[in-house]
Amino acid sequence: MSGWLSIPSAFSAEVMAHQGFDSLVIDMQHGVIDYQAAAGMLAAISTTPWCRSRACLERSRPIMKILDAGAYGIICR
Repeated sequence: MSGWLSIPSAFSAEVMAHQGFDSLVIDMQHGVIDYQAAAGMLAAISTTPWCRSRACLERSRPIMKILDAGAYGIICR
């Protein structure tokens, strides 16, 4: 079971990480989470972190940055 994060807060990500989810998805596609917020959230997550990205495969630089920040995978539209 996966949890969904749409609040740009490392604190809320850490709280969610301790709720028993198998993974957490940081929703960067819809909402206000930018790279800086996502990087802090990734550091706070102790379970498997994923990101949902605005970028598609033709623009791979944002995807590579978020993978370098610690995401285990990307959900692209």
